[in-house]
Amino acid sequence: MDFICACLLVFFWYVRPQDIFAVISGVSVVKYAMYVGIIATVRRAGGFSRAIVWAVPMDWLVTAYCVWAIYATADHTGAFKEVFTYFSFHMVTALALNSWAKIEKYLNIWLGCLAVLAVLAVSSHWDVELVKGSAELTMAFHDRLTLNTWVFRNPNALGHGVVTLIPAALAWWVMAGGKNKMLGIALIALAIHCVLLTESKGAFLAGAGGLTMLFLFKRPVWLQLVLLALVYGLGIAALKSLPRMDTLSKDDEGIQGRMIVWQQAKFSMESTVTGEGLKTFQGYVSIRDSKLHRTVYIQIATHGSYVRHGADLGYMGLLLFAGIFYGGVRVLLVAQSVPGSEAMRVQRTLYALIATTVFSCWVVDRAYHMDFFLLSGVISAFHRRFLPGNKGQEEDGGKTEALGGAESTPLELSATAGGAPADEQRSEALAGTRRQETEDEEETAENTPDQFGAINLNWSRIGVVDMMIMYVILEVLLYFWELFSTDFVVF
Repeated sequence: MDFICACLLVFFWYVRPQDIFAVISGVSVVKYAMYVGIIATVRRAGGFSRAIVWAVPMDWLVTAYCVWAIYATADHTGAFKEVFTYFSFHMVTALALNSWAKIEKYLNIWLGCLAVLAVLAVSSHWDVELVKGSAELTMAFHDRLTLNTWVFRNPNALGHGVVTLIPAALAWWVMAGGKNKMLGIALIALAIHCVLLTESKGAFLAGAGGLTMLFLFKRPVWLQLVLLALVYGLGIAALKSLPRMDTLSKDDEGIQGRMIVWQQAKFSMESTVTGEGLKTFQGYVSIRDSKLHRTVYIQIATHGSYVRHGADLGYMGLLLFAGIFYGGVRVLLVAQSVPGSEAMRVQRTLYALIATTVFSCWVVDRAYHMDFFLLSGVISAFHRRFLPGNKGQEEDGGKTEALGGAESTPLELSATAGGAPADEQRSEALAGTRRQETEDEEETAENTPDQFGAINLNWSRIGVVDMMIMYVILEVLLYFWELFSTDFVVF
């Protein structure tokens, strides 16, 4: 039941039938699915304990993020209710995907929902409006494709949602080969068609960044350098040929508005230790009304998840938000899998998803969105498959026999004069032999791939080096934040 609820959460987030069909328009289907998932997780067949909740570093990073969000918000009770849903999305997903088969089914459903999202969106362009009001909304955005649902009701949100399908489908179906290769190509073409119709410059950049990181994944250094040179030479030229990319400059009004808000958000972060609080910061632009002879202030979106976290939760909130990305990327880079195996297929696809999201968070406000915590939950589930107790075991698999069992050959030792009895010496020698056999077999098992190709993942806890890397990432984010919001518009 917990697995069904985890899949429903993805479906309700992307396809959003609650926004399409009037009969369930007022029903909090996501909340109910989450509650059922929590109950199913607590009553899971394998039992529930504190140890399985915080089993891998991703769980600790998400927990630290949630705790800080509560601390940084004046209304601690309201913040707790909000972040409890974030933590639940993560943990229900992480614990429900307790086998490689379930992870594979889950990714099929995830990418399938993205494909359905693209079909729902482009249907209005094909004069078959599947979601009422989408065509009218598209016209309001100057013929930039839009879907009339709560999450994707502007071109940028739709573009950033669908663009993740391009690198993910490439990794999941095309690179893996097999009979579904043509399906992957068809879905990639559908996603490209949809993203082009949105004319979202940020989505174009995020897609290009995700594809670049996918092709660099697990490649030799010399090949990575060659690919980067090709991206710099040919990729930038290709990006400039896309719709509206010729206006990517400080003279564009949309970019000017974004820079104003980014400066306001930076001032908010620097003025307080903990930021303004969870979901509290609000940007604005001032417009002088010549007829009324007064200045009108218009609210404007932050247009950046990193910026939003800095303004809402301060430096520490931004560090922890970026730290979750760091934890996910490290897990996927450190994990050792057999090339061409199912484990490597999952690993590559998750890397494509998180890499594209990392770039999207620069130019679109996806802060506190459900898909972020669902993605962290899948990566946590992936990491758990490499743990010693889970490796090579599926949920229905039997436990391995105890090492050094009845099949072990006893050692024949004779008693020595003045020494211990023969039986006692035999027991001590046998125990020592079993310990050595256990250590040898554990070492061999650690570096032996299971039936899905998983070999080893040597990262069990967050250490000082991890904290130092996360701090460096924070400094890089602040550097580019300052760079992108300076010398454009000063308010």
